Amino acid sequence: MKISFALIFLLFHSVINAFQCPNNGYFAKPNDKHSFYHCAHGTAYVMPCPAGLVWNQQIQVCDWDTNTPVINCDNGRQHNCRENSQWSTKGISIVGSDNKFGSDSKHLGSPFGLFVDTKHDNIYVADTDNHRIQKFNLKALETGGITVAGGNGAGNRSNQLSMPRAVYVDRNENIYIADDDNHRIQLWSKGATSGITVAGGYGKGKGLNQIGACQGIYVHEDTNSLFISDFYNDRIVKWNSETDEGIIIAGNGIGGSKANQLSGPRGIFIDECETIYIADLWNSRIQKWKKDASEGITVAGGHGKGSAANQLNSPWDVEVDQYNNIYVVDTDNNRIQKWSPDAISGVTVAGGNGWGDGIGQFKSAHSIGLDKQGNMYVSEQRNHRIQRFNITAETNSC
Repeated sequence: MKISFALIFLLFHSVINAFQCPNNGYFAKPNDKHSFYHCAHGTAYVMPCPAGLVWNQQIQVCDWDTNTPVINCDNGRQHNCRENSQWSTKGISIVGSDNKFGSDSKHLGSPFGLFVDTKHDNIYVADTDNHRIQKFNLKALETGGITVAGGNGAGNRSNQLSMPRAVYVDRNENIYIADDDNHRIQLWSKGATSGITVAGGYGKGKGLNQIGACQGIYVHEDTNSLFISDFYNDRIVKWNSETDEGIIIAGNGIGGSKANQLSGPRGIFIDECETIYIADLWNSRIQKWKKDASEGITVAGGHGKGSAANQLNSPWDVEVDQYNNIYVVDTDNNRIQKWSPDAISGVTVAGGNGWGDGIGQFKSAHSIGLDKQGNMYVSEQRNHRIQRFNITAETNSC
């Protein structure tokens, strides 16, 4: 959440004589991260950040506390700053506000996957029925999106896509695309006009060089590994850049509900420790699969299809924040569920108001992403839109 300095200045200011301004600008206030100095013409004014936010000198905005939890692959993480966070129940349609199918820069056609690029403040959408990837600048949504991959009709040429279902963007803005009907993963380098195949491309099948149906991808950038959720083959496959075949790392290729099985896996999330979180669609559960494990553990759902707090109904996607809170697109319940670490049930943080096209309702929600502040973005296939649910600043506990 970036704060208008002019607005804050009008609301509150006080002159500080002790601080010597090096020049005009904004400066951190020692021993007080909840305010900062605004220097103008040699005079320092102390400026407060809104409740729940702290001053970030590097990017010069009031933002969430940047004390990232220490990652420990054996013992988990530190204090859960979002344990009691809440989100607005009223979603904002940031793309496709009229809920109509379209192919211009402000419309979508049955969007499935989305990816929030927190480094560059962009959101990428797998615009499935338009066979393209759309990029929207979160600071300039009124200008619409631009096509950054595909958009040349359905096909299997290098400049085409056919029913893309998922998208991942790395820190250098290279785009990885689950090109579903072509049974391949395409890599479009930043600014490229065509893509290259980095996994699959050998038709639909069960071979380790093949992809049955991919509707979830994730790139572990530190190890340059690509993870693919193969819905058709009930498995998660890891591909390294130097190989032409993948390695099965979750599921045994036979659909089922045992701990070592998956049934129709969709969206996936990989943390820094290469732990995989899997939206196990037909089992209505989220499975957590640690690196090199032979089976997974259920961390959300797993009590049959249903709408109770401890149940899910056909989850399509999963996201995990830096505090290990799990966010689930509970598609057939038309809601987003948040499960805190070790929780035995979830809480509804968006939706839950039935199937519909109203504010805060969903029609076939499919994918979720979080920005730096914790705001949620949800794609809806049948409403042809992306909704944003803003986090309530004062419910952040750090």
